[in-house]
Amino acid sequence: MSSETTADHDHDHDHRRSPAFLRRPSDFTRKREQFINHKNQIHQDQYLPPRKTDAVLTLGSFPLLPFLPDELIEEILSRLPVRSLLIFRCVCKSWKSLISDPYFVRKHLHLSTLNPNFSHHRIVLSSTTAEFILKSCCVNSLFNNPSTICDDLSYPVKNKFRHDGIIGSCHGLLCFAIKGECVLLWNPSIRVSKKSPPLGNNWRPGCYTAFGLGYDYLTDDYKVVAVFCDPNVYFSETKVKVYSMASNSWRKIQDFPFGVTPYQNSGKFVSGCLNWAANCSAGSTSLWVIVSLDLQKETYREVLPPDYEKEECSTPTLGVLRGCLCMNYDHKKTHFVVWLMKDYGVRESWVKLVSIPYLPNPEDFSYSVPYCISENGQVLLMFEFDLVLYDPKDQSFKTEKQSCVPMLLIIAEVVLLGRNSMLEGRRLEENG
Repeated sequence: MSSETTADHDHDHDHRRSPAFLRRPSDFTRKREQFINHKNQIHQDQYLPPRKTDAVLTLGSFPLLPFLPDELIEEILSRLPVRSLLIFRCVCKSWKSLISDPYFVRKHLHLSTLNPNFSHHRIVLSSTTAEFILKSCCVNSLFNNPSTICDDLSYPVKNKFRHDGIIGSCHGLLCFAIKGECVLLWNPSIRVSKKSPPLGNNWRPGCYTAFGLGYDYLTDDYKVVAVFCDPNVYFSETKVKVYSMASNSWRKIQDFPFGVTPYQNSGKFVSGCLNWAANCSAGSTSLWVIVSLDLQKETYREVLPPDYEKEECSTPTLGVLRGCLCMNYDHKKTHFVVWLMKDYGVRESWVKLVSIPYLPNPEDFSYSVPYCISENGQVLLMFEFDLVLYDPKDQSFKTEKQSCVPMLLIIAEVVLLGRNSMLEGRRLEENG
């Protein structure tokens, strides 16, 4: 085999091995040589006297760009914010294919979650007016600039005066409860939404539904859990249904543990499990417990709380900080205490993270569940109707005045929702 034939064979082999999303055309080398020869000819001609018939020579509309390896392009794009990626999807088909690939989505999400300066994290705020208005702002800006300007969000409903309850967020996907009968899943980054079918529960006065949003890593599916509580029934009957975004349907699963009723707060998603603060009936008394539901196995278990001051504190609430389950409560109405479970499910891993003092005359207001904690320990949370930034190093407070009330933190926005995204392509679907 001649050297020329061998070179051609090696070139074809390398071409087949390159990724399809940014594969160079087979005639790339030939066109590059033509371009270089053309450029050299222009360089030579500029020293010759002009001819009357010569026209103005151009090199084309765009200069030749340097070649970047596919792996380097992927690394660069995976570190960009969501809004930039939405724009870059329109650059070419290969970039759109790459950014929409489920593997790239998971990689971008992972890197965004590990981002220490919260540049990929946003907080959602709701107006206190009759009209239901949502806004969002970057968490990184809140830590660095108290006068952060919020962006308007176009909540996809026809009735602008209906205030839907927020359930939570997961990977940038927001979930709202509509009258306790169905849920609305919404990705504000790509402006697509989906409304679930009705739950079909027999509602009556006194009943309520405790929801929770999570992600099943095994099936690559986003799920909403609805715990229907009827306190009119002996030991508070609790029926549980799971909504799958992939199948767009509700399915009944095993009831909540007997004698245990979740509070109306939403479940918190940590380590593949939804966690509710619940009330457990024990004879004539009741106990505060944490109930966990594994979204893959659909089994329940109790997560033991830390050894805390039960007699001198308010009823604890749950939250998520740094990807870990946290527990919060008021202690003697003088401090707001935050515990963090570093190793999920291991009671010995609970640590008291911070104790935030109340300002004089706190009246009837309490601190909210902390939204996030910076690397240097600053805590972002809400008091009354304002965002508060607390620095434990000097015990200082900084108030972030906003025209809306904080609702929740969107952690690590994503461009798409992977291969099971039932939302893609449904732009701002109107929901009544």
